[in-house]
Amino acid sequence: MLAPYLACDPNNTARHYQIIIGLRRVNMNLKLIGIAALCSFSAFAEPELKGSPSELKSFFHPDVKTISITQSAEEIAFKDVAVISMLITTEDKKLAMSLQKNSKLRNDISATLTADGIHSDQIKNSKFSTSPDYGWFGDKPDNYKVANTVTVRIDNELGFQSIAKIVDAHDEVTLINTDFEHSEKDAYIQKAKQSALNKVLAQKDFYAQSLGIDLKAISFNDRSSFEEDDIERIEITGSRIKQASLSDSYQQQSADSSFEKVTYSANVTVTFVVQ
Repeated sequence: MLAPYLACDPNNTARHYQIIIGLRRVNMNLKLIGIAALCSFSAFAEPELKGSPSELKSFFHPDVKTISITQSAEEIAFKDVAVISMLITTEDKKLAMSLQKNSKLRNDISATLTADGIHSDQIKNSKFSTSPDYGWFGDKPDNYKVANTVTVRIDNELGFQSIAKIVDAHDEVTLINTDFEHSEKDAYIQKAKQSALNKVLAQKDFYAQSLGIDLKAISFNDRSSFEEDDIERIEITGSRIKQASLSDSYQQQSADSSFEKVTYSANVTVTFVVQ
């Protein structure tokens, strides 16, 4: 009965449309209220933090009590390997012959050193060079000079004696350099670090027991170095001594000469958190 009545009465029809429009407005208002409420909730869920860097750090990372312990240690060693360089120089009017002489002499030296107990892998040839010698007139060289450096690693006085005899026996051989090395360098650096770390841990246990606290390591830092001390370095020049041989000089020094002293130092810092 209502539908025909609304259809027949124009006034009722107008009211009907007004009701529909009103309902739509209410629905739109409800949507706007919902969106506003959602935005306000999102803004409430993600607050903005303001403050100085130190204040923000203390907010995100609460203050933690820490203690840092630093200890150092030293390990003393002596260089036990000598690296000796010999210059082998041969000359001849023909380049091929000069090369052949140089090669033969180097082979003879290697054989002599090997027979005296020096392993072949301790003998190295390097820095090979050739140079022609020209006369006063003409463009053709008068002779050819061939030079080659032989490096030998030795770890005892007998090796010194063997090299000294070779230098004395051949005019073509000149001793040009002597260096010393420590064969256990890496091991001694680790040994110094371990000693310093042991001191840190002992100090940590002392604090923990004395103060009744628990300490847990959270970070560490280590630094290491080594210093060389020339106790008695054997310096040898390339000049030859006619009155006394080089081997005799070595025999006089071998009784009291020693390799260089090396001091390895380590500094270890460990940071602990107080629990």
